[in-house]
Amino acid sequence: MSEGEHTIIGKIPRERLNQIAARKLTALGVPVRFGADRESLEGELSFTRVMNPGTGQPIARGRFVVAGHDHLRFVDPPLAALGTFNFYAYEKLPQLEAAVAQALQQRAAALQNVLLTMRLAHLDAQVDPERVVVRAVLKTATHAFEIIGTSTDGIRVARVAPVGSTPYEVAGDFPALELSQFPTATDLEIYLVGNVNQMRPAQAVAPSRPPRAGPPTSSAGNALVATAAPRNALTLAAVAQVFGADSIIAPNALIELIQEFEHANVRYRFVATREMGTRFKGRLIGPSGDVWAEKFELANFPGTRKVVAAALGIAAEDGAADVARDLGADSSSGAVEVPQHLLPKPGEVWVMNVVIEDSGSEEIRYVVVDIDGRPYGAARVLKKPDFEAVFTQERGGWRLLIQIDQVSEGNVLYRQLDRQRQAIGTARKMGAAILVANFVPEAAAY
Repeated sequence: MSEGEHTIIGKIPRERLNQIAARKLTALGVPVRFGADRESLEGELSFTRVMNPGTGQPIARGRFVVAGHDHLRFVDPPLAALGTFNFYAYEKLPQLEAAVAQALQQRAAALQNVLLTMRLAHLDAQVDPERVVVRAVLKTATHAFEIIGTSTDGIRVARVAPVGSTPYEVAGDFPALELSQFPTATDLEIYLVGNVNQMRPAQAVAPSRPPRAGPPTSSAGNALVATAAPRNALTLAAVAQVFGADSIIAPNALIELIQEFEHANVRYRFVATREMGTRFKGRLIGPSGDVWAEKFELANFPGTRKVVAAALGIAAEDGAADVARDLGADSSSGAVEVPQHLLPKPGEVWVMNVVIEDSGSEEIRYVVVDIDGRPYGAARVLKKPDFEAVFTQERGGWRLLIQIDQVSEGNVLYRQLDRQRQAIGTARKMGAAILVANFVPEAAAY
C-alpha cells in the first residue's frame, strides 16, 4: 500500500474499510467472515494452479485476513511469505489466482542470488520451501544464530538460541547483515556474539505520565461528570504516590482500568484492558451495553474524558455546523490521499444514512449506518430542530444528502440538498477521506 493509503486507513473507521473489502471479495466470489476478535475479516481462497515453488506440490487453498480495504495477508506458509497482497485490482477470481502464483514464483526465483551471497560468506545456507526464504544456522561456543535472507528484506538474524538458555526472536530494528563486511566466517561470529544484547527485543515500559484529559464538555446543559472513585478503591494516584510515577509495570501483567462518568442522569463506565505492551482495548458501557469499543495505543490516546465525550456525542452546539465538524468539513489539517477508485465524481449525490436511537422532546440521539444497514461508530446527539433541519426522512429512514461539486487535492466541495433536492446554502469543503468514511454513493445506498 502507498503512504497515502496507509494514511487513509488511519482516518476511515474499521467498519467502513471492512465493508468496502467485503463487497469487493464477495463480487469475486470469495466469502469472508469476522475473525475471533469480531473486528478483522478473514476468508479462504481456493486454488487450482498455485504451486509451492520449493516442492512443486500444489497449494489447494490459502487462508487470509483482510488488511485495510484492498489488501489481504495470507496466514499460512508458503503464501505468508508474500506479505500484504492487493486483491482490489482484479475483476475476476482466476486473475487473482494467477497473480498469486506469479508472485510466489518470482519470490522463489529471487532467492537464488540471496543463496549465492550467503554461501560465498561461508554460511551453510539452504532454501526453506515452506517459508520461501534462504536459511542458515551459525553455531558458536555460546550461541546459535538463525540467519534468514530474502530479496526484499535483505539478510537478517531472525532468532538467537543461547546455550543453556531460552531462545528469543531478534528485535525488528536490529540492522540487516552486510556480509561483504566480514572477510571470514570468524569475523561474522565475533560480530554476532558481540551484539547479542542489542538483538534482544526491547521490553515494553509504561509511560511515566498518563495522558492529560481534556476539559469537560456539555450538551443541552448536561455536563459530563467524572464519578468519584469509591473510598476503598485502589486508584492510579494512590499507586503512584506510594511507588513513584517512574515505577515500571511488568511487560505481560494484566491491567484493567475503570473510570465512571455521568451524563444526563445516565451512568457510564469506561474500561481499558491491556492486551500487550502499550496496546489497550477500550470500552464505554452504558445501561444497554457497549456504546463504544476500540483498540488503541497508549501514546495515541487523547484522554478518557475526550473519548467518552466524543462517544456520547456531547457538545453539539449548532446543528448543521456540528454535523459538518464531526465529518471534518472545512478542516485545515491537510488533505489525505484517497485511492482513485474510492473518490466521488462531480454531480454525484452521496448519502449518510442514520438511525434514531432515542427521540426526545428536545434532543435526537442517532448513529450512522453502513450500506447494509448496520450501525457503526459512536452515537451522536443533536437538538431536535437542528436534526430535522439537517436530515431528510425518506423511505422510512433519515438521511443527509449532499451533491458533489468538485474534487481536488484530497478534498471535495459539496452542497447539502433539501427534501426537494435543492441546494441549501453555499458550497462547503470536506476531506475526501472523511467523505468516504461517513457517506456512500446514493446508487449504493438502497
